[in-house]
Amino acid sequence: MGSTTVLDLLDDGLTESQKITVNMVYDQISSDTSPRTRSQGSRATTFGNTKSLLEFYDLVRQAINDYESRSGISEVNQVTFTEEEPDEKSQTESIVFSLINRVPGQFAQGKPMSRENINLRPMFREEFDDLENPGYRKVALGYYYDNIVRFTSWARTNKSANTRAEWFEDFMEEYSWWFKLQGVDRVLFWGRSSDIVTEVNNNKWYGRPIDFFVRTEKIRMFQEKTIEDIVINLSVKESL
Repeated sequence: MGSTTVLDLLDDGLTESQKITVNMVYDQISSDTSPRTRSQGSRATTFGNTKSLLEFYDLVRQAINDYESRSGISEVNQVTFTEEEPDEKSQTESIVFSLINRVPGQFAQGKPMSRENINLRPMFREEFDDLENPGYRKVALGYYYDNIVRFTSWARTNKSANTRAEWFEDFMEEYSWWFKLQGVDRVLFWGRSSDIVTEVNNNKWYGRPIDFFVRTEKIRMFQEKTIEDIVINLSVKESL
């Protein structure tokens, strides 16, 4: 027996224009004719709870704390992870994060940031029974976002800056699997830019910018029957 859709529940007495309205709403829920469920292991969903870009920054901070703790690094020698550039108060090495580019994500296979098959509208992710509300189903819609994030390692000497940059690259590679389990769809090394030098109160700081491609995702959940009821109620009012 086939699955029931919104259109199957509509009364034949509804006008064609009302059916079109319902169909437009339903089209935001299901992007193909073969429903994918959690039990089928749909590849359209991301491991863990999806994370925003700001949540990704927090994950990197947590991972750095864990990495340094496991490495036995004393608190006084731990790196500062921040979004603020070095100033006169800065005393220790730091890693400064910043956003270089953010565009709609690519949902098909291929080179990241290629601008083909980009996610400009909500895409169907999965559909499953709402265990807390028998008789209802939950539908997940989502957006992908492709981000280029820059992490600049700052230190008081060129040697220290180079060492810290290599340290950070190794760290990101080691924790790539953890980021994915935490809900970040993809983290890839994107490249390293030219070395930079800045001066703060006659003190030089040496920077090593490293870019990473980070794909984040935003998921919104809907109850399918709730949307159906809203559309049907509107249709009844229009016919009165």
